[in-house]
Amino acid sequence: MKLLFQRERELRFALRTILGVYPRDISHYRLALRHRSLGAGENNERLEYLGDTILNSVVSDIVYRHFPKAGEGKLTQIRSRIVSRESLGRLAEEMGLARLLRSNLHGNSSHNSYMGGNTFEALVGALYLDHGYRQCQRFVERRILPMMTNIDDLMRQDENYRSRLMEWAQKRHLALRYDIVERPDPDPRRSSPVFTATAFLQDQQMASGDGYSKKQAAQEASRQTLELLKKPEVRSRVRSRE
Repeated sequence: MKLLFQRERELRFALRTILGVYPRDISHYRLALRHRSLGAGENNERLEYLGDTILNSVVSDIVYRHFPKAGEGKLTQIRSRIVSRESLGRLAEEMGLARLLRSNLHGNSSHNSYMGGNTFEALVGALYLDHGYRQCQRFVERRILPMMTNIDDLMRQDENYRSRLMEWAQKRHLALRYDIVERPDPDPRRSSPVFTATAFLQDQQMASGDGYSKKQAAQEASRQTLELLKKPEVRSRVRSRE
């Protein structure tokens, strides 16, 4: 009993350091730190879903206020880069979430590349249930705002979405292909054709993207597919077809 009490005190203190507030209901955070690889019982995927939604809302507000002259496309691009698994994974590493996460995947690099970002989202979901939306805003702003000072560098990182998706598929031994069709530009003032690329994983249709070249279309389809793969239910669906 003494050991259990000590572990809970350590977890509460660690979460206070990370979040800036003390946990009220520790069960939310225990669940946020429980990976599905542990097997039977609840895991953090539902909290990950909730946190993903809240995170996108808060980051959208931050980006909108900090880039008043940016158009919708640019705002979406900036937000996507900020909430990418790479960016969230780095934040999770800085916060020391890896040492708090309970899983059976230690050393499995094909899963660990996403675990940090997923855990960050689950933690946001737990914080929302425990302290509400406003506290989530404070926490996310404290972690995200420093990234605004080097947003140009952030945007240049990992922009080859097709290579990233191919690497993701190869690590999991999944077949990746693109179907590309050409059609006239809907704008009559333009004579260039428009290409639409659709990405498939294991012959399962994922996402489509448009562009004025086949490469540009495939890049956009890859970017949107990578966004889809952030969702646990999508990754699970792809794996189930392996």
